[in-house]
Amino acid sequence: MANELFGRYADVYVSGSVYAAHFNMANLYLEFEVEFDDDSKPNISSVSIFNLSQTSRSRIVKGANIAITAGYRKDGTGVILQGKITGVTNNKDGVDRITKISVKEGQDYSHIKIDTSTADAAVKYQVKKRVKLKKPIVTYTKTKTGKKKKKTISYRTVTETKYKKRAMKKSFGKNTRSSTIIRWCARTLGMKITTLSLPTDKIYKKGYTITGSIEAKMEEVVKNCGAVMYYRRGNMVIRSVKVGNDERFTLSAATGLLDSPEQSEDDDGKKIYTVRSLLQYRIATASIISINSKTVNGTFRVKSGKHICNGSDFITELVVF
Repeated sequence: MANELFGRYADVYVSGSVYAAHFNMANLYLEFEVEFDDDSKPNISSVSIFNLSQTSRSRIVKGANIAITAGYRKDGTGVILQGKITGVTNNKDGVDRITKISVKEGQDYSHIKIDTSTADAAVKYQVKKRVKLKKPIVTYTKTKTGKKKKKTISYRTVTETKYKKRAMKKSFGKNTRSSTIIRWCARTLGMKITTLSLPTDKIYKKGYTITGSIEAKMEEVVKNCGAVMYYRRGNMVIRSVKVGNDERFTLSAATGLLDSPEQSEDDDGKKIYTVRSLLQYRIATASIISINSKTVNGTFRVKSGKHICNGSDFITELVVF
């Protein structure tokens, strides 16, 4: 395969509401740094394209969709980024004009909270109230002695419906499954989940209440099920941290491994390895790959990494466990 890792290739696709554009590495100098990891926070990547025409620059706008495919002419290419453009700058650097694009993978929902459109309906309750009649009701009755007795009714008791002060919360009843809560959160946020596979679909016997950030509570429920939520090539995935996508790929010196993996520990004391290779589009968040090196051999899951393209580098850096 080593002979196939020549002829670097990358395409950038931009599509907006009106225009679409396609930029190719063979015709334009471009750079990018595409980050990926297995937490729920959307990653920010950067793309720089040099010396675009005014027409092309005008088609790269905030809010447009963007995708990058990369690889090699013989080995093929694959998607390494899908997201939304969050910012665009055009600057001169000597004779070059550089268009720098910021890209967010997926959507950030952390600011969306329970409000009047999603909260429980206000609770009704009833009270008894005495009200004065506009016109008193007068009745007459006779006593045993035959005297006439007058009775005047000036008030009457009515039932009035009132509402308790509405709390900004969403309540789920007893014995609600986690999957029900997760789907409600996703639907309310407008989040599209491509994979939902919970190791345990925990049941909340006493019910569950969401207040504040909907995404934060959703992540809490996911965690309680022994799962994690993250973006993979722009798509939201919810499943066990131990589960991944088998790429059926072995990373070795022959397939682009540049250095022997470096061993370290993460914040939880778990053994991890930092790896560098020639850019490999098959590698993404939660990819299951094999590594064959002088010091490390085995099957690993990709935790995080970045694809880098610049004047000298066309590489993928990754952390596996």
